[in-house]
Order: sequence, then C-alpha cells, then structure tokens
Amino acid sequence: MENKLTPKRNPVLTYSIIFVMLAVLTAIEVTLSAPSLGLDLGGVKTAVFLLLSAAKASLVAAFFMHLKGDSRLYLFIFISPVILLLAFALMVPSL
Repeated sequence: MENKLTPKRNPVLTYSIIFVMLAVLTAIEVTLSAPSLGLDLGGVKTAVFLLLSAAKASLVAAFFMHLKGDSRLYLFIFISPVILLLAFALMVPSL
C-alpha cells in the first residue's frame, strides 16, 4: 500500500546531484594533491583526505547502497569506524 504523505522523488535528479557532489569532492582531492599549486596542508593532510574520502563513501553508502532509509543502527555501525579512523589519523604524525 502506497503512502500518500511522502512525495515521490525523481531518482534521476537525485543520482545526478549525488554524481555532481562526488565529482566536486574528487576535484577538491585532486586539487589539494597537485604539487604545482604549492598548497601545504602540513600535518593535517592525511586527516583532510580521510575526511573527504569518508564524505564520498557516506554518499555512496547512503544513496547507492540504499542505507539512507534504513535503521539508525546501520548508520551507527557505518559511522563509528570512520570516526575512529579519523581520530587515529589525527594522532599519528604524517609521513
């Protein structure tokens, strides 16, 4: 039985927006890693790239793996290792 209170969303528009967001995050990563620009992030370089990668992985998991509408337990299971990884990345000095 269909719920009439929830509006129908256009999946093509949704996936197009996610594609653009993933492309922008990838462009940011490529720009930050380009040696010709001379951007020096110092000791937080690893954490910045991990944060950007975590954002991209979250978008993929939420929309393409359809975890967005699932239980909050799955969100906790998915986010916990990412937070721990970022915490450890900030504690370890950059190589």
